[in-house]
Amino acid sequence: MNNVVAAHTPCVEGPGRAGGIALPAPAVTVVIVVVLLTGALVSCGMTLETVLTTLTAGGLLGVELLRRTIAAVAPRSRMR
Repeated sequence: MNNVVAAHTPCVEGPGRAGGIALPAPAVTVVIVVVLLTGALVSCGMTLETVLTTLTAGGLLGVELLRRTIAAVAPRSRMR
């Protein structure tokens, strides 16, 4: 592999951030929702194992539903 970068390649250095990388907003939203759902279900009396199993299964089903929806709507998957 060629790891040499040409001298004329336009590069822009981003602003320095103290504190690490910034997460995208959807990822932060998902984390907050999962933490809130976990807290709500545990406070209602469900065991932690049941809560984690329920959230894992729901997350996997949600990902599959999203993938299939995108595949159905994507222009490349339509028949001509």
